[in-house]
Amino acid sequence: MAVNTFPKLIHLAQIKPKGQVQYLLLKQVSLERFVWFANDSEQPVEGGSIGTAIRLARKHWRNDFFRTVICGFRYTLPERDEHGINALYYQMVASYRSANGVYYDDEAGHNCIVNFASQEALSLWKQLDKQQTYASG
Repeated sequence: MAVNTFPKLIHLAQIKPKGQVQYLLLKQVSLERFVWFANDSEQPVEGGSIGTAIRLARKHWRNDFFRTVICGFRYTLPERDEHGINALYYQMVASYRSANGVYYDDEAGHNCIVNFASQEALSLWKQLDKQQTYASG
């Protein structure tokens, strides 16, 4: 059983207010509270689940061209489904950090693998990982 540590970075999104690219971070701040952050400040959009938080963000930032970052497709193992489902940021990181790409997903209750993450997602991962290393060290 995994220990919950909050806040946990769940997913990434992009908006373009006034034509300027800005990234949003969806963080889980408690068991049933998912909040969007921009530039380390909490935004007025949150939900009780990941799906709700993303849906409300689409509505809130609809005029700013809200879109989630493509973090690849998650496949369950050992019987890899044919199409996979959209992966969240934390699932992509767990898969890409493991030696063979396989990680255990607590929510799915299976081993999973993530493939086909976008270059944008991988670049953001490196950038966020570097920021976290500097912040903790």
